[in-house]
Amino acid sequence: MDNPSKLGTLNIRIIRATPLAQLAKKPKHIIFAVTMTDIKKALALKKHTNPATKVLIEYYYRLDIFL
Repeated sequence: MDNPSKLGTLNIRIIRATPLAQLAKKPKHIIFAVTMTDIKKALALKKHTNPATKVLIEYYYRLDIFL
């Protein structure tokens, strides 16, 4: 495998509030947060939705686009 620094890999860390505030001031860092609720929502099974119940009647002739 190539050198990881050349591949543009993400460097993900868990940090406390003080270092976060310092990093947020630096323009080269991208700061984001993920909560357990976000993870659970992303992993939850999706229920099937019938597009015919969501599309307006005037667009039924194009219903095949939504399938």
